[in-house]
Amino acid sequence: MTQIGKDFRLSQIINKKSKKQVCVAMDHSPAIGPCEGFIDPVETIRKVCQGNPDTIFTHFGNIKKALPVLIEYQVPYLLSISTATILGPDPTRVYLIDTVTHAAQIGACGVSMRIFVGSDYEHEMIVALSQVAIECENLGMPLMAMMYPYGMDNIYDPKVVKHAARIGAELGSDIVKTYYTGDPDSFAEVTESCPVPVVMSGGPKADDPIDFLKSLRGAMDGGALGVAVGRNIWQHENPPKMLNAVNLVVHDNLDAETAYNNSFL
Repeated sequence: MTQIGKDFRLSQIINKKSKKQVCVAMDHSPAIGPCEGFIDPVETIRKVCQGNPDTIFTHFGNIKKALPVLIEYQVPYLLSISTATILGPDPTRVYLIDTVTHAAQIGACGVSMRIFVGSDYEHEMIVALSQVAIECENLGMPLMAMMYPYGMDNIYDPKVVKHAARIGAELGSDIVKTYYTGDPDSFAEVTESCPVPVVMSGGPKADDPIDFLKSLRGAMDGGALGVAVGRNIWQHENPPKMLNAVNLVVHDNLDAETAYNNSFL
């Protein structure tokens, strides 16, 4: 019967009209430290919620502090249960730092975790992913696996991106987040070879927000479920408007320029 719980929670984080997803990533600080746009997590989460995301994911401390905001705006959340740190000897050695049980206890609609495929510690992360997937199945919790190729000459090569995505799917993830390969046709190779929905990773803040929106448009045309984006939202000078532009690309199928102009002009 746990599939009932999983299906219900998935329905909470997928847009009911478009059947697509705009997820805002807010799990950066443990890995890279307090960064521009995310110094005050509660205020940043408030600005993000004002832009109507389908869901966010972040760590327990931020959820605890910002819970009144999440309740006010009725934004469902995933619990980030893994992290690494650039202060450690290897920033690709990702640790589990929370549990699926805890996610259920605090009202999360699922969990997210990060895997660097090709890292020296790949084996630890893949074993952890498989164990978390089983726990999620037992508790009816959706799992979003962030499957990132690492250590290759080109981490955006569709061959390695689709391999990483397929690992996430076959080990039990419900949604896979991974890199955009640069054009709709090559990204379609990723989405068509992955048995579960794929969302595009937002990546670092683009110099021009329209360039980011063009990449998002390409990912959607290549079959993406949506996007999991952080810095390109909350490092923008106006996060709610930038998030609105993202929503227009994902949910209303607009092109990048039209979505941006409709949000800012």
